[in-house]
Amino acid sequence: MNRAGTAVGLALSGACFAVIGLVAASRLVTNIRVRYVDGRYFVAVRHLGQWHEIRDFIQPFDPRDVGAPADVWGCLDWVCRNISYRRDIGEFWQLPSETLANKEGDCEDSTFLLTSMLRWFTNAYAVLGSDYGWGHAWGATEGGEILETTYSQAMIVPDPENYRPYVLFNERDVIEMWPGALREVFELRRNEARKLNLIAAALT
Repeated sequence: MNRAGTAVGLALSGACFAVIGLVAASRLVTNIRVRYVDGRYFVAVRHLGQWHEIRDFIQPFDPRDVGAPADVWGCLDWVCRNISYRRDIGEFWQLPSETLANKEGDCEDSTFLLTSMLRWFTNAYAVLGSDYGWGHAWGATEGGEILETTYSQAMIVPDPENYRPYVLFNERDVIEMWPGALREVFELRRNEARKLNLIAAALT
């Protein structure tokens, strides 16, 4: 092979290694979003280098403080009507107080807010999992009733069979449906527009 051919071959090989390196790096970034330390679950979902115990995203408060009734469906309806949906750029989880102040958030943000309201007077969980195979979050009662916060008003979910829970948690408990489920949450496909279209279609 002449020198030109050798140079092209080396360049192609380098490009292949670069692509492989990028894929590996992206997987590494995904995988290091979760740490397990002494039975606690930490996530990197806010500012670079910051780790937060997942239970810290549920902060119970009296829903009547914001004008919502202290019942499950009343709280759900309040969140649906007062928190506008905003798609994440990247992955950034707001605290309930931030979602209240901003009056907007994605599915995780509105779910954490709802769960914080419900935990004032009943047992409830924030759920991380998939809907139609896409990464999603929703609330759940102790009996497992799905509380979908991306609707414009409180409604019964018409397609509960499409919701697959990976992790349930509140300020007290974290329940992985299988070992390593929290890591797998961050490996789920993300396409908010596609997911919301599917959710809307289920209502028609």
